[in-house]
Amino acid sequence: MKTTVDILKAAVLPLLSAALCVILLSCGAVEPDAAGTETKAAVTKAETDETDALQTIPEIVTEPATETEEETTEQITTEEKTTAEETTEQITAEETTAPPATETETETEKETAAETADVPDDPLGFKADLSSYEKYLDPEDKDAYLILVNPDHPLGETYKPADLVYIADSREGRKDQLRLYAAKSLEAFIKEARANGCKRITSVSAYRPYNTQKYIFDTDVEKLMQQGYSKEEATAIERKDTAYPGESEHQSGLAVDVLDDDSSLYEFESTYEARWLAENAWKFGFILRYPKDKEEITTYVYEPWHFRYVGRYHAKRIYDMGMCLEEYTEYLANNG
Repeated sequence: MKTTVDILKAAVLPLLSAALCVILLSCGAVEPDAAGTETKAAVTKAETDETDALQTIPEIVTEPATETEEETTEQITTEEKTTAEETTEQITAEETTAPPATETETETEKETAAETADVPDDPLGFKADLSSYEKYLDPEDKDAYLILVNPDHPLGETYKPADLVYIADSREGRKDQLRLYAAKSLEAFIKEARANGCKRITSVSAYRPYNTQKYIFDTDVEKLMQQGYSKEEATAIERKDTAYPGESEHQSGLAVDVLDDDSSLYEFESTYEARWLAENAWKFGFILRYPKDKEEITTYVYEPWHFRYVGRYHAKRIYDMGMCLEEYTEYLANNG
């Protein structure tokens, strides 16, 4: 006979088993055959899908990111390389054509040139390059050529300078001579005169020995005598225009007559060439020997063509003081 306990077991245990199955089914611990198979397949499929999804996601996310980084890196590298190449080419081009330092130096040189544009390269403003003549224009022995030759200070009949040379620029057909320093200074004088517009300036007479001067003087006296003058009258008249033998500066080898080929002796005074020579002669060591306002002192008429070499030191002082050579030598004698 079943006991109460047995009855209870028979009644309660199935219920408990059913409840336990439900609970286990809910927790996935116990699966019925059909439902369990479907549930297991669903779970397996879900896990596979999740696995596939997880495996796919890194491929989708990671690979584009890697490609982007590589492309970005390549792009940056390319841009940097291109920029570097362009910069290098630009720098190279600038260095080849106009380096900044050179441009700065050029600008500085231009500014310096602009500041000194009004200052002549030569202190005397020469247009021609006369640097090789400087020692002749301004001799070291400044008194060596300060010789006064006139009726009161004649040269001897046999006087002849030892350093005569042919001058470079004589009128065609002539072979004139001067002392070396005077000849070289005359060469510079004429070069600069031509650079300043005196295109046809030449020397027409330079050194004359005593006998040549005597022939010229006597011939002119003879012509005056043929006009009815006595020898004394003709000689007095001629001495105002032509030096008496021994009294001519031409015998010293330091005097030269300079004229324009296009002008006659008596037209020369009014020319541009005559004015330029008179104003600039001192720069080359020459003085206008017989000025217009000094005729009573020199005893000779005005000769705008007659220049005398004394060296630049004395020539400038004579020019600045407005003196003739007679006045200047007297001034030196009285003032040491």
